[in-house]
Amino acid sequence: MNNSSVASTEFIRYAEVREVAFFSALQVRGADDEYRMATVEEILQEARRAIDVKFQKGITLTTSRDTRDFFKAKLAGLEREVFGAAFLNNQNELICWEEIFYGSIASVEVHPREVLKAALKHNAAAVILSHNHPSGSVLPSRQDKHITRIISQALALVNIALLDHVIVAGNECTSMAETGMLHAG
Repeated sequence: MNNSSVASTEFIRYAEVREVAFFSALQVRGADDEYRMATVEEILQEARRAIDVKFQKGITLTTSRDTRDFFKAKLAGLEREVFGAAFLNNQNELICWEEIFYGSIASVEVHPREVLKAALKHNAAAVILSHNHPSGSVLPSRQDKHITRIISQALALVNIALLDHVIVAGNECTSMAETGMLHAG
């Protein structure tokens, strides 16, 4: 088979599934034991599994790059706001990641009590908060700054450190700790 017939075959396969809006070279075996192009959902499901393998319990989140990579992998591309936390031990090793609140395309309602309860449940020494902005704006809102301050105060009452609050918008992140907004009044 020459290159032009391969390209022609690939174009035909693309044309047959054009409603998917992309072409994937990834193949999966169907129930009939035949290979077919993976669907968007199958690709995303496998990507989530790969992310969970890459960011397993015990990884250390000590650098800005590690933290950004972790939260981008967890939250980039979601269609609605998700607010979660990475719970860490006293060596900044990941105990677990938990998505705590789910919102709409423009907001998420966050309850500090539930964040504190989750931190205590996981016996965390430190917490890094994160949520996404599906709108694409990487800047923290006034509400983001306010809830961060309230959660920080609640965690401090039981000697749990709030290390950062990372906002993810697409492939970009803002670290409230790096920008000096984490403990700003």
